[in-house]
Amino acid sequence: MPKEVNQAILGIWITIALSVLAALFNRWSEVISTGEFAGYIIGYSLFCIFPYKLAKASNPTRWVYTIITGASLLFMLGGVVDNMPKADLIVSIIMIPIEIFIIINLFKSNASIWFQKETSTN
Repeated sequence: MPKEVNQAILGIWITIALSVLAALFNRWSEVISTGEFAGYIIGYSLFCIFPYKLAKASNPTRWVYTIITGASLLFMLGGVVDNMPKADLIVSIIMIPIEIFIIINLFKSNASIWFQKETSTN
């Protein structure tokens, strides 16, 4: 696995951890209900599939992650942030450069070659 992919996977784990911490803070400060907290945690647990599948050189996963990240950024720019809890907003702003770093690393030439090679051998 190229170091770029390894760094991207680490970045994804960091973003998941930051998101969980924000959800914990939001629940602790009673900004969200227990049900909403459970929904957040279920959603974040589903995101744990991405590092696993990327480590297995899944090229479709690389594209799905990129599309979901791009859509999230567009929603933020589109004004969804108005209804976000403050902790989520702060974490989202902190995560923007991390997400950009992840996407760039997933599409660097070494990573792209690795994803294409692994896809063609499967």
